[in-house]
Amino acid sequence: DGCIKFALLTGVTKFGKVSVFSDLNNLKDISMDERFVDICGITEKEIHDNLEEELHQLAEKQKMSYEQVCAELKECYDGYHFVEHTIGIYNPFSLLNTFDKMKFGSYWFETGTPTYLVNLLKKHHYDLERMAHEETDEQVLNSIDSESSNPIPVIYQSGYLTIKGYDEEFGIYRLGFPNREVEEGFVRFLLPYYANVNKVESPFEIQKFVREVRSGDYNSFFRRLQSFFADTGYDVIREQELHYENVLFIVFKLVGFYT
Repeated sequence: DGCIKFALLTGVTKFGKVSVFSDLNNLKDISMDERFVDICGITEKEIHDNLEEELHQLAEKQKMSYEQVCAELKECYDGYHFVEHTIGIYNPFSLLNTFDKMKFGSYWFETGTPTYLVNLLKKHHYDLERMAHEETDEQVLNSIDSESSNPIPVIYQSGYLTIKGYDEEFGIYRLGFPNREVEEGFVRFLLPYYANVNKVESPFEIQKFVREVRSGDYNSFFRRLQSFFADTGYDVIREQELHYENVLFIVFKLVGFYT
């Protein structure tokens, strides 16, 4: 400790920090400190102050207007809130990769796979529809109990959920997906873990669903949907109704991104 004047640890969940704290017992947690909400991200003002030229280049490259590009960037990468009633923060990794490659992509989501989180959701029979409007308090958000039956703290701390609202009277936070990159990427990743479809076929199955909806071929749509419930394992029979609800949520959520 005597040799370190300043150090910043980021991208570490509370679960990972337990072992860190055993060696460094004087760390200051600024995760929910309003003074540092933008220390590891990029604000909209910073984009316009420093990346105006890149914004126009991206618009030209994508054959979009300047306004359309700004709106698309906001929808895809903005939306992180680490403290209630604060400005939205853009994901710096995805934002800078977009400007570097001059095209939109799921850059942050593709850097890792949330397999552990999905297994956690399945283990605790979590109702996936709740993720879009989960409610909790600060104590739960800062929880370090890895044995807890509540998967929300680690999902929030991993960046897949963020603060969307706050009830000051009761001290309750409303959580949700920060942006489209995270929401679409996470829901898409869930599909092969819940439905009777492998990871390779998963994107093509959604494409077929969308085409059937657009063409009005509802018989094919429901036949395909029925096949997703086939060969349901005995381990999920006990929670069969919730399992079916989760599959329906995933399918209709993914189709909704394109219709």
